[in-house]
Amino acid sequence: MHFEDWDARLRTTCGNYYGVPGTRQREVKGYVRSFAFHGLDVADFACDLDQIIRTRKGIQQDDSEYIFLVVQIKGQSRIDHRGRHETLDPGEFYLLDSTREASIGYGGREAQFISVHMPRGSFLLEADNQLRIGHKLDAHHPMHAPMRGFFSAGRTAMAEQKTRGDPRLLYDLTRIAFTPGNHGIDASRASSAENRCEMAVTLMERNLHRPDMSLGWLARRLNISERQLQRDFLARGTSFVRLLREKRLRLVAEFLRVGGGTDSITDAALGAGFNDISNFNRSFKSRYGCAPSDYLRQHRN
Repeated sequence: MHFEDWDARLRTTCGNYYGVPGTRQREVKGYVRSFAFHGLDVADFACDLDQIIRTRKGIQQDDSEYIFLVVQIKGQSRIDHRGRHETLDPGEFYLLDSTREASIGYGGREAQFISVHMPRGSFLLEADNQLRIGHKLDAHHPMHAPMRGFFSAGRTAMAEQKTRGDPRLLYDLTRIAFTPGNHGIDASRASSAENRCEMAVTLMERNLHRPDMSLGWLARRLNISERQLQRDFLARGTSFVRLLREKRLRLVAEFLRVGGGTDSITDAALGAGFNDISNFNRSFKSRYGCAPSDYLRQHRN
């Protein structure tokens, strides 16, 4: 793609940000696309430019203000913003404020990332004054897994979703993740019981393999009481025990269909968190209408 075309698409999609090509660079290995996700505009980028910059003039020219949630897909982004320097690796998240100058460097190396455009006013309305804009969220942070889970469908699946949606769950997850002092998931700060329950389900799904998974374990990591968590599950028409069993059975069935690194039914059950094989066999037959061995034969032949 010609640099001028790429640069024009950048401004159409994100406002007055400007691409800076490398010396004598005329072509860009990449694209700029856009789609809607949970009611928000998302820009999907790939490039091998020297950098992208946001200047004071560009800020003054834009009417709309955003907090951009940047998700690195491939390569690296070296971001200078709000007096800080961060290097973003694949899978990491970053908050960027459109009202402040910024430079995002690539040094001519190929990179891919997405940027979720969260309207600044509504996003900051319930945010902590200590919200860490200009910081990244890496894989070691306890909120990384819930954030990653929210985007786990991948860019193609995201782009194919309906344009309608409610961004409040993403707002909640992002605010909690980027507020300092959170050493865990503080679901008590969620804006609704529904969003609190979504966080609980996401954390459950990421830890199905743990044989010690319990209502108390989950509640402690969400910073809410067991009673509140159980009420949230009941309001959803289920219970912790019922949902955990269903999630684990589905995971075993997936292992048996596609392998999942094991051909052993026992290993599949243990890998999904079941520690009582007799109880697992009964539950599996009740759910799928056949023994696990029959299910395996049906789907591997």
